[in-house]
Amino acid sequence: MKNLILKSILIFGIMTFLNAGLVGESVKLIGLPPSSHTLHGFAIFIGCLIICVVSFITILIFQKSYNAVWKVALLFEILYLLMLLWSKINPFTYFTQPTDDHLLDMMLYLNSIIIFLVICLFDVIYSKIISSKIKK
Repeated sequence: MKNLILKSILIFGIMTFLNAGLVGESVKLIGLPPSSHTLHGFAIFIGCLIICVVSFITILIFQKSYNAVWKVALLFEILYLLMLLWSKINPFTYFTQPTDDHLLDMMLYLNSIIIFLVICLFDVIYSKIISSKIKK
């Protein structure tokens, strides 16, 4: 159980800081003035912290179900996407109204999915390395 808790905290921390950090990079990439979107990163960070607490409580309650890294990351990802939907951030609005603000909204979703896939990719690579060491 101790290993599961440490892995969960590590995954939540990585996903939280990457999601919050990529908001600032997305603002720079789009070319928006940082002053108008300064609080986006902070709001995402606070939202991710709340998601971390909810996810951690869920993992403590259902310990046996969350025995893999990808399951923990998927729980965080689902809650994060639900948070964005609950905040009325629609990723498809950009296709009907192509403004920079809607592009940033779409990039919030895109960044999150990319982070999830990177976490899963590292999990697969790590498990392959560990399994090859065990076979020797």
